[in-house]
Amino acid sequence: MTTFDTALVGASSQPPHFQQFSNLVRYGVAGLMAVIGALALIFDFPFAQLGVFQPMMYALGLVVVCLVIDVPFRKLNYQLGMIGVYLFGAAAAWVAWYSGGNWLSQDAADFIWKVTALFSFLFTIAAGVWNAPFKNFAAKTAAIPMMYIVLFAFIGCSLWTVLYSTSDARIYPLYTYVGLKQYYRLFGAEIWHIAVKNVLIYIALSTTGAMVAGFLLAVFMDQKIRLEGLFRTIYLYPFALSFIVTGHVWAWIFSPEYGLEKSVRQLGWTTFSFDWIANNDMAIYCVIIAGLWQGTGLVMALMLAGLRGIDEEVWKAARVDGIPKWRTYISIVIPMMRPVLITTLVFVAAGAFRVYDIVVALTDGGPGISTTVPSQYVYKYLFSGNIGQGLAAATTMLVVSAVILIPWVYVEFVKGKQIR
Repeated sequence: MTTFDTALVGASSQPPHFQQFSNLVRYGVAGLMAVIGALALIFDFPFAQLGVFQPMMYALGLVVVCLVIDVPFRKLNYQLGMIGVYLFGAAAAWVAWYSGGNWLSQDAADFIWKVTALFSFLFTIAAGVWNAPFKNFAAKTAAIPMMYIVLFAFIGCSLWTVLYSTSDARIYPLYTYVGLKQYYRLFGAEIWHIAVKNVLIYIALSTTGAMVAGFLLAVFMDQKIRLEGLFRTIYLYPFALSFIVTGHVWAWIFSPEYGLEKSVRQLGWTTFSFDWIANNDMAIYCVIIAGLWQGTGLVMALMLAGLRGIDEEVWKAARVDGIPKWRTYISIVIPMMRPVLITTLVFVAAGAFRVYDIVVALTDGGPGISTTVPSQYVYKYLFSGNIGQGLAAATTMLVVSAVILIPWVYVEFVKGKQIR
């Protein structure tokens, strides 16, 4: 190991630094990265094509450094230096925007963020080649496309949503800060209160129903029955359909003119009535029934996987001790399936909170606005000339989803790892 290698990596680094690449290759890659950066600045490519995603390039460099490459430049505090570069570029962009170009011109700010982005990305690749034997460099580099998707599609768009929810944007996303005006209007709208009530009913009943029915079906399937594969396919088939198809099919079933009511009356019960879909108070329960029909099969599959993971010795010991089967499930099996139960519950609840297409296909929010859900409210305002109001509703949904998901992530992955 050369003196320069020791300075970069740190004498106590593990595993030891193997000479996988010659110094000629390493310096060649670093030089190539420098040439690419210079050409990018000269010809303004790909920066001219980035548009509104310019600030995200800073975060891209930071994510690549800290989470993907993770080269151990301990002596030089490489990661802290990259964070400083990122903050410097972001600060320059903010100063230019805040001062309207008086303190720092927009051209200068653009040049700073270009240099920042190039330095973050290209120097990280060069450093990764220099330290290639460390921490599965090839596998982590392969994860870069996934990081692009996470950064731009999820983190970037979520931050954009939160930012523009404080604007007065109408048809076009032009930012004019209005504070919490959109939220005051949102929480004062009657249709939003109805939408929230409906989604809470849907979450409570559909989640509970899917968990109970899915677990019972999984217990039935776990009895080593004949034609298990056929039954499993039948139960899972509804989940393979789109919610649009499910909504239209159940709309026919619930229709008083064509569906269940007419069929029963044709059998001789002429006074039979089933008009829930036309009843303001009962229509939401039609949506719940359709959602249960489609989602229970997936819960069954997840629960069955959990049941199949229970050691056969547990059942043998319960039979030897004379414990009834129902008591075995309640006292032993269900506690052992806790990770599967929690994961399934979070998955089903988060999906129920975002319900949209099955409502549109089944009732279209009617009769009147009696089955409107928050996702419909968001869609309506985003495409009807009030982007700010739609984004305020979307931000509210985002916060609620985070309230559901973050405790689960902490318990399962952070606290659980600490206990182990």
